[in-house]
Parts: sequence; C-alpha cells; structure tokens
Amino acid sequence: MKIRNFLILTLVVLYFTSCRSQNSEKENVYDRSLRELAEDRRSIRRYSDEPVSHEQIEKILKTAALAPSSYGQNPVEFVVVEDKETIQKLAECKKIGAPSVRNAPVAIVIMADTSKGELWVEDTSVAAAYLMLAAEDGGLGACWNQIHLRDGQRERASLEICELLGIPKKYEVLCVMSLGHKGEDKKPHSADEMSMGRIHYGKFKN
Repeated sequence: MKIRNFLILTLVVLYFTSCRSQNSEKENVYDRSLRELAEDRRSIRRYSDEPVSHEQIEKILKTAALAPSSYGQNPVEFVVVEDKETIQKLAECKKIGAPSVRNAPVAIVIMADTSKGELWVEDTSVAAAYLMLAAEDGGLGACWNQIHLRDGQRERASLEICELLGIPKKYEVLCVMSLGHKGEDKKPHSADEMSMGRIHYGKFKN
C-alpha cells in the first residue's frame, strides 16, 4: 500500500512539474524583444483548428488601436469576423480570392473613416503592422490580404466588403487580416534579409 501511495505521489509531482515547464515555455513566447518579434513574424496562410479566444483577439486589437495616426484623428477601425459562413463570403469579395482568409478561424477587417483625413491609407497601414506584431507576440499567425485598389466580383473589393458587413460608405477598407493558431512552420527572417546595404546615411549611395 505504501509503495502504491508513493507511486501516486510521484506521478502527481511529475504532472505538476510538467505543467510548470509547459507554462514556462508559453511565457517565453511573450518575452521577446521588438527586434525578435520582427525576425520571427512571417505571413501565415494555414491555420490549425484550435480556436482563438476572445481574450487573445482583444489583446491584439488593444495594441493595434495604439498605432499613431495623422494629426491624431484616429480614423482606423476594425471589424472582427468569426462566423465561418461570413468569412467565406469575405474571402470571395476579392476577385482573385483570399485563400488565407478562407481557412482562418478569425478575419479582421482594417478600415478607416475617410472623413477624418486624407492619409487614411498610411494610418491603416501602421495599425495593420502593429496588429501583425501583436499577433506574433501572442503566439498566433496572421497574413495581410490587400483590399484597397483591388477588384471584387462586381465592383471594388472594398465596396463589396462594406456591403457585406454593413459598413457605412464613408469608410474604406485597406486589408483583411487572417488570424489563427499557426498551421505551418516558417523559419525566422535571416540576416541576409536584413542587408545593411538598404540603409543610407546623409544621402543615397549606390
């Protein structure tokens, strides 16, 4: 009986030790510098079936909402789509299609109120970049699907998305970000991709 109790106690200890180890590994995912996040972030087009929690989405969007905007007008807004049928329709709003949106558990439409300033493309682009880094920081994958200046099935893709989601006409959609747990492994960006030859000081040099 004593041996049995000892074995049970040993298994319990091993279980909780394993849990602490796994939690520690998960915590390390969120303990990367901005440089490391930029190196690790890749466009993810395939996702696992694991659901994305509301808390994860909210944390990412809180970061994206902090992105700077021209004259502090904050014209950027987001529509989070989780309904599978709507996500399929959203993917079809782009004439050439959006495969990464089609198989994603979450799609985030990034748009701007154009009445708040002419630099809405720049403002939404910065917010989208923040969102991608925030997704990587949360251990998720994301992919930018361009909508601005793209054709839809009947008219401009942006107009079709606004019609689908009930977005007022004064808004323009920059992109749809697919989001989910990574279903593919991609290596971080290499040092070769960060060539210092693209950086110029003082004036442009060949």
